[in-house]
Amino acid sequence: MSDAKERAAEAIAEARRELDRAQEEIDMIQTYNPMLIGLVAHSLSNYISVTSATVEMLQLSLRDAADPDVPIWLEGIGRTADLMQHSVSRLVSMSAPRDFPLKLDRVNVPVLLERACEYFRRRAGTEGTHITCGAIGDVPLAWGDRVALAVIADNLLANAVRASGPHGAVKVQIMAEPGHIVCSIKDTGPGLTREERTELFARPLPPPVMPSEAPQRGFGVAIAREFVRRMDGDLWCESEPGRGACFSVRLPAIE
Repeated sequence: MSDAKERAAEAIAEARRELDRAQEEIDMIQTYNPMLIGLVAHSLSNYISVTSATVEMLQLSLRDAADPDVPIWLEGIGRTADLMQHSVSRLVSMSAPRDFPLKLDRVNVPVLLERACEYFRRRAGTEGTHITCGAIGDVPLAWGDRVALAVIADNLLANAVRASGPHGAVKVQIMAEPGHIVCSIKDTGPGLTREERTELFARPLPPPVMPSEAPQRGFGVAIAREFVRRMDGDLWCESEPGRGACFSVRLPAIE
């Protein structure tokens, strides 16, 4: 058994090295072809969703496994899936959101948001930020693009965590409305004035950049706004100075 574990550990280590080498090559690829990015992003997102769901089922069925390493391995796989989903979202954010091809489908938004929140809970530097996520009542499936929704969640959560700081809190809620679902992300940051909110929502989309370039901050809302608009949804912000900010997204629901 120990020999099998050693071989598995060696295989995992080699796979990680291959992934690092592949990431370096990906960083050299220009991201100006939205069709190519769309095809790759949707394929990766589907694979990641299947991996995450499989891990969750295995965690439930093997939580009493005789080998104590099994839960640790599954936890590692789940964390890797979260990191991969974030990488896909980042790649799409750096491309051309206006031209990114959408594939509308049925999406379980509470599950998608919980996985996005779990990534930020685990990310280095955010351990002190209290992040909660929950649905109020029964929430129907949303009609949207899985990759675009992951990008929206990633950008809005990143802003909320940054605004709240290491000792703040971020609260994510999902609820149903007639014909729609509403997702709200509330932070405990300094808040925004009316003028700041107006300026934030008037900000244009960023130009595409290379993955190796430094990420451009301040465009998360613009990117989220564009994807929400293309999915026939709404995005708005409620905030007052000193009382945090709450960004909400309304999306069409499947009744």
